[in-house]
Amino acid sequence: MSDELKIVIVLKGERGSIGIQAPECDPILTTLEGGLDTALGRVPGIVAEARQRWEETPRYPKCTSPLPSQQATPRAPLTPRTQARQTPAPAPQQKLF
Repeated sequence: MSDELKIVIVLKGERGSIGIQAPECDPILTTLEGGLDTALGRVPGIVAEARQRWEETPRYPKCTSPLPSQQATPRAPLTPRTQARQTPAPAPQQKLF
């Protein structure tokens, strides 16, 4: 496993999230209550947990079931045909006078 890490801290008021990612590994996301000091204090522990998790399973298992977008869409019911070809009615003749 590479020692390259990407750490992202997002704060909004007194709530935030920390995301950690390494090459060829799924990202780890954690939420927290507190400000920047709290977030920075939690980073080393979260990194240690992420590395331990990545050693066991770097990627989540691949999905083998069909996704909703991959399932066949139901077709509209066919309407019965009344006649294969209908002959148009003759146009009425116009009389000028």
